[in-house]
Amino acid sequence: MKPLGRTILCALFLALAARGAWAECVAAPDLAEYQQITPEDIAAGPTRLDRLGRVVAPISVNGQGPFRFIVDTGANRSVVSQGLAERMGLFPSGTGEVHSVYGVSSAPLVNVDALQYGALRLGGASLPMLQGAILAGEHGLLGVDGMQGRRLLMDFERNCIEIVSSEGARRLSGWTRVRGEMRFGHLVVIRGAVGRIPVSMFVDTGSNFTMANIALQNRLREQVRATRRRDPIRAFTAGQPIVLDTALVLPRVDLGAIEANNIVAYVGDFHIFRLWNLIDEPALLLGMDVLSQTRGIAIDYERATVHFRLRQPPRTGSRLAGPRAPGITVGF
Repeated sequence: MKPLGRTILCALFLALAARGAWAECVAAPDLAEYQQITPEDIAAGPTRLDRLGRVVAPISVNGQGPFRFIVDTGANRSVVSQGLAERMGLFPSGTGEVHSVYGVSSAPLVNVDALQYGALRLGGASLPMLQGAILAGEHGLLGVDGMQGRRLLMDFERNCIEIVSSEGARRLSGWTRVRGEMRFGHLVVIRGAVGRIPVSMFVDTGSNFTMANIALQNRLREQVRATRRRDPIRAFTAGQPIVLDTALVLPRVDLGAIEANNIVAYVGDFHIFRLWNLIDEPALLLGMDVLSQTRGIAIDYERATVHFRLRQPPRTGSRLAGPRAPGITVGF
């Protein structure tokens, strides 16, 4: 190993050793795989779940913190809570649009110089300031605006997260890779199928439920009947809560070598599908009710790929008890 490579590796090793949970998060790979990457290009550490089952990571704001941010791969920009903004003395500098599943709303903007995860800078900008149930008491949302050229990995078994430059990212041995396409610069859309119907899908870790558009419901009308729930539920996304009362039970969803069974998807003319230009084609938003059934997921925003680490044997059961659905299984 070259001296420079040894120096970088030692620095990374010391950083990992100083944080036991961080070391546990990246214990699986050989650390030598990171010898060509600087510590400023990688960050990893422990996470926890909010009360809705979404991943929460420690994020620093303007050098202060860390604060609790929900990792939201369906949000095109990060968000800070009103409470955090007031605590840090961040005053509104204007207003901007916030797009959510429900629609478009206006929110105050505050100037944030830097969002940081460990030594990794995730950028800074005028960020929307939100309040209410969407944040479930957390300090903000970490959107995909800082993920360009990077890979985001969430390990649900070890309860940790890793963000690393795609160029220097370690290989994910034993993970299943699904190729996708990049839309709008930061949304990775993957192609799959519900039965024999081709479907565009995207991973939204900020949504606690899976959602389908009207186009998919129409294509499935003769195969799967939509069920109206007697006990409507509320979903929380990057905007105000919405009521979900119509659901489809999808017997089989295929993503390459991955098969998911008995997926409950709530149907509606949701704004988020319009935002991503997914109105006319069948589309599915995969929420944490499905994603949490895997051992982990990783999204590469440079290569437009999504990786899944599956359970063997497949895990049965879900936090979401759907109509006529005994549970969710995800496996090969």
